[in-house]
Amino acid sequence: MADINLLPVEEKSAERFENLYKKLVIAAIFLLVFTAVSTLAILGFFSILSTQRSNLVGRVEVSSATIEDLKSVEELQVVVKQKTAVADKIIIVRSSLGDVFQTLVQLVPQGVFFTDMRFSGLKVVISGRARTSGDVAGLVAQLVSARGNQIFSAVAIDSLSSDEAGIYSFVLSAQLIK
Repeated sequence: MADINLLPVEEKSAERFENLYKKLVIAAIFLLVFTAVSTLAILGFFSILSTQRSNLVGRVEVSSATIEDLKSVEELQVVVKQKTAVADKIIIVRSSLGDVFQTLVQLVPQGVFFTDMRFSGLKVVISGRARTSGDVAGLVAQLVSARGNQIFSAVAIDSLSSDEAGIYSFVLSAQLIK
């Protein structure tokens, strides 16, 4: 059976065009709504990230200020540590000097006299006089003995001379044992 076309062709094409127009308007509305929602979501996300960034920048500034304050404290600590290290060495040497003198008194033979003792860190330089060269040799023998090694190491005679009266002047050096 043949189709009976009751509507004219122009009205039919106008109706198709109107249906297509309605579909395009609905699609455009959905696209517009989607774009608006996406824009709002991106704007919200951006504002959250911007707030977090501002908070981080503030924390970095506070941390930087704290670090700058701590730098001066650290510099002071380094200086104090260096000075206290030197002071500790002096205290260690001075606190053991009493024991050194107690032992040294027992080691020095008769006829040997000290005129000067200089302490520089752990190094000791002793100047003195003796009646004979044997007395100087006896002193050195006592200082390198087992008892002398308790207080001194690396004992060396730096100079030995005699005057016209036969009195011997000597200078010896040694290292203190801690």
